[in-house]
Amino acid sequence: MAQKMIYFSFMLGVWLVYVGSMFPIFLLFKSLGQSLHVAMVVASVLTFLFIIVQRTFRGLVDCKN
Repeated sequence: MAQKMIYFSFMLGVWLVYVGSMFPIFLLFKSLGQSLHVAMVVASVLTFLFIIVQRTFRGLVDCKN
């Protein structure tokens, strides 16, 4: 259970880093509400891709051993 909480908090941290890094960039081109919305959507997609890649490479390492 503790491992899952650490994993979810890590994923939340990754998502917040993505939002924090993209929000100012989108703010240059859009209004405040639109840039926050787009940054959250893009951060969610990138986080899901990060999870998929992480699980894929974990499976490859397990197959190698």
